[in-house]
Amino acid sequence: MSVMPRTREFMKDLRTLDARLREAAGAPRPSGNGVRRMLWIELLHVLNGSGGFEQIPWMVPNTVGLSARVARHLEAVQGHGMARTVYESTRYAGGLDSLLSRNGVESAEWEYFQRLARSLNVPLSHGQDQMDEPAAWMNDVDEARQDVRVWIRELALQDMLLAGMEAYLVPAGSGKPSTEIYGIVFGSLRQTAPTAGRGGITLAEYNVERVCIQHRAKCGPSEVFADERSEATQLAMGEELFPYWHLLGDFHTHTYRSLSELRRQGGWGYSDADQQVNIEWCRKLRALGHRPRVALILAITRAGRRGGASVEGWEGKPNVIKTTIGRCHCLISAYRIRPDGVYSTDGLTLKCPHLAGHVPPSVRNRRVLALPSGTSRRRYARP
Repeated sequence: MSVMPRTREFMKDLRTLDARLREAAGAPRPSGNGVRRMLWIELLHVLNGSGGFEQIPWMVPNTVGLSARVARHLEAVQGHGMARTVYESTRYAGGLDSLLSRNGVESAEWEYFQRLARSLNVPLSHGQDQMDEPAAWMNDVDEARQDVRVWIRELALQDMLLAGMEAYLVPAGSGKPSTEIYGIVFGSLRQTAPTAGRGGITLAEYNVERVCIQHRAKCGPSEVFADERSEATQLAMGEELFPYWHLLGDFHTHTYRSLSELRRQGGWGYSDADQQVNIEWCRKLRALGHRPRVALILAITRAGRRGGASVEGWEGKPNVIKTTIGRCHCLISAYRIRPDGVYSTDGLTLKCPHLAGHVPPSVRNRRVLALPSGTSRRRYARP
């Protein structure tokens, strides 16, 4: 197997760092709690992604530049490939050779890492389970290994549509023809164990049971600000009213004047402001013992006529459902919330079987769609 030039340079730096560590601390020790062993454990943690260089650059002479280059290769060049390989091989099924190839880890790098762990008498993943917060690359690995199916149940659907359409159709006052709204989402969740037949992929199912609208949120025509007092009250009451449900996430609306404007602005999506607010909100909620998992957005605009089929996987987007209610087009979209608060649609499918005229993709994609006789085919801020 040929070795890439960058890998050769990395292995040269790693071996030089190893030699200077041996000069200063001696060979890796299989046991003990001394400072010398701590330095070798630090190097192991750097390689498996559970820590960074802290003591080595300052306690071992002539290693500041070396340690910086090693860390830069592992993070920027390799993209945490070594750490990903360790994490995946210990948590999920899969052949080691395929993991090394996919994550861009050369055999020489892996062999050095194995020898280091063996000499210290610790597992390859030592330190990964003790991290205070999962690293972003851990979230990426877990997300790639888990599909998400979000089910919006009947009462939650009514909560969203009744409140959202009222705020859109009924003027809020002079100069405010419509306003956006905000709420928090309660429901249940279930996760299946990984199966060999699906390559170790798990399935998480989130049942959205109720959407509690915040009547004290500060609402405007193109943005809405959540009210912390309302949130605290809703969380406390939720524990009493539905103690068997979890806080799953939150909900807000985007309003538009026409379907063409909604399409042009991608109104079913989240804005940069939505994303930043969500990261901060998730950090606060995690400190309270909650784990937000899903965000729902309802985009509303005027429709030229009433009725029409409700469509799952609208325009090839499995996280979006389109329906027409009254004289309004409604697009409901769902986003998974990663542990770091970042939105994602990877592996997510949105289901809402209680919508009138509901047409799942399995039916819509058939060659012939039966139709009645005589008819024919025809800050939270918006993006």
